[in-house]
Amino acid sequence: MVFAGQSRGRIMNGRFSLIAIGMAGALGSCGVPAPSLSLRSADCDAQFSSADVVRSPDVFFMASSMADCRKPELRFAPIRSNALSYGFVTPRGSNDEPWQTHEAKLLREEDWVETLVDQVNSLGEQQELLIFVHGYRNNFHDGLQRAVTVRNLYPYAVPTVSIVWPSRKRYLGYIYDASSIGWAQSHIDRLLRRLVHKIDNVTLVAHSMGSRALIGAVERLNLEDEGAAANIRKIILVSPDVDRDRVLREKGSVEALLHGGRSVTIYSSQEDFPLRTSRRLHGYSRLGSSDCRYSVNYEERDRGRYGECHLGPDLPGLSIVETSGAASGGFNRHSDVFDTCIGRADLKAVLTDEPTPWRERVEPRDGRTGYRLTQAAYDAERNDCPR
Repeated sequence: MVFAGQSRGRIMNGRFSLIAIGMAGALGSCGVPAPSLSLRSADCDAQFSSADVVRSPDVFFMASSMADCRKPELRFAPIRSNALSYGFVTPRGSNDEPWQTHEAKLLREEDWVETLVDQVNSLGEQQELLIFVHGYRNNFHDGLQRAVTVRNLYPYAVPTVSIVWPSRKRYLGYIYDASSIGWAQSHIDRLLRRLVHKIDNVTLVAHSMGSRALIGAVERLNLEDEGAAANIRKIILVSPDVDRDRVLREKGSVEALLHGGRSVTIYSSQEDFPLRTSRRLHGYSRLGSSDCRYSVNYEERDRGRYGECHLGPDLPGLSIVETSGAASGGFNRHSDVFDTCIGRADLKAVLTDEPTPWRERVEPRDGRTGYRLTQAAYDAERNDCPR
């Protein structure tokens, strides 16, 4: 017997599937025109700066998006460029909101690397480098703001690199973005390889689609130079748009990420709308989703949307945290870790090796385990909101 509510649910699911399929067709048709002659011929010499003016509040960047030097303010177009841009961004806003306005300048690659390493070395016992990779539908400024959000959770100005790849910054640019981050992979690999040879305490943070490039870069580095790869101490994946089973299964990517005793934290959610759409397009669960309905473990699919299928192998250093309990407004729920007090507090604790009493352990299932954020426990523990 099928109840009316069940019938309506099936109809809605069918409609959603048709919408997803239609979106996939639309996404595949979103071409990007060749860069205009004015963009390609613009002279960027005036955008270069001396490394002497870089200060500790500044954030470094490496961009594989094409630099747009047609105006006094340096910009980046959503177009691929093999001429990589290295530079730094200086806050120009008020004391209350210093990053509300900012200025980007370019550096020669060798100057960029040398200045970055000098900043790390100047920290003494606190030497650490933070590298952030942005996600789908994020441009240069979006990636910068996320990198600053993470950097500000430290009690000091840890040197930070924002890796920028050419996202189209459109909802209907998903396939273009997926293709572009795949294209940018070798550039990201090269940068990470170079930096871990010079800095022995590196933390990697990626959001959404950026997790694909980060995971790939770490896997390759492990194989090519295990000694240098050991300098990556922490890996944090926020709402990762990656196949869940590929990462968490036996001999999957999670073992490569944990290699050498690293700390690996993965944030997932059952409320993440963009990942819900991604699941429809890919056919199977995403790592940043705790929904059971698309699990490759077919027996678990009956557990439904709230089945907490984010659980992973019980391995030292691995924490998979469900964030649906974060008190968040908005519709997308793709950035709860960045946008909520409890999310930022948990991220800060991971970055600075502090306790996380607001986490609740999910009952282990088939040898797999994980956590969930609990707002009530956070409210009882804290009365602040990390910024």
